[in-house]
Amino acid sequence: MLQKLEKRNYDQMISDTKIPIRLAYMNNDGIPSVLSLWFVQINEKIYCATQKSAKIIQYLKKNTVCGFEIASDKPPYKGVRGNGSVKIIDDVGKDILQILMKKYLGEKEYELSKFLKKNSHNEVAIEITPQNLFYYDYSARMRGVF
Repeated sequence: MLQKLEKRNYDQMISDTKIPIRLAYMNNDGIPSVLSLWFVQINEKIYCATQKSAKIIQYLKKNTVCGFEIASDKPPYKGVRGNGSVKIIDDVGKDILQILMKKYLGEKEYELSKFLKKNSHNEVAIEITPQNLFYYDYSARMRGVF
């Protein structure tokens, strides 16, 4: 059962989670696609970062409407689904990437963090303004299954 999500549930649901957002978009051929990205919530908006040359940036500039899901793959299934509008922001990509690396990788220096920092000058931010949010929780339905 989907429930309209109240802001406080949304904040609690996604603020500390280390799972990626699944971002749904339309490619240039009008075919729906999904991409997983690291995300962070700041002031009721969702931010991701990626390279300016990534195809997703072209697609989102052409069609600024997206769908998304933030949910674990492990049962019992629960998460947040929604849709919203997207804006690409060139000048904060590097800053958003720093926030994302701290959230997902912590303070430890990994090869991945070195690689991301080395290429951070080409990062852009994807800003998602959620318009409809729904929360689902199948814990009761799946009780005793797992």
